[in-house]
Amino acid sequence: MSILSFEEPYTDNEVVGYYEDKLIVKREDGELFFCEIPKNLIEIGETISPKDLTSIAELPYDVQKGIINQYAD
Repeated sequence: MSILSFEEPYTDNEVVGYYEDKLIVKREDGELFFCEIPKNLIEIGETISPKDLTSIAELPYDVQKGIINQYAD
């Protein structure tokens, strides 16, 4: 995994927090993603490469709902 990938711009992938053991990222359009990175390795407000992200749709439904309840607009 390349946390510090500088190959393409990714300013719209902002870290908004953590949910359980997952880093939660919100794209500019509001779509939520996650990445399995140890807590506090990346700070809230930083940006992350889209290559490192997975849609929360890949997670179990109850986990998706928890993330949405906490981080959706």
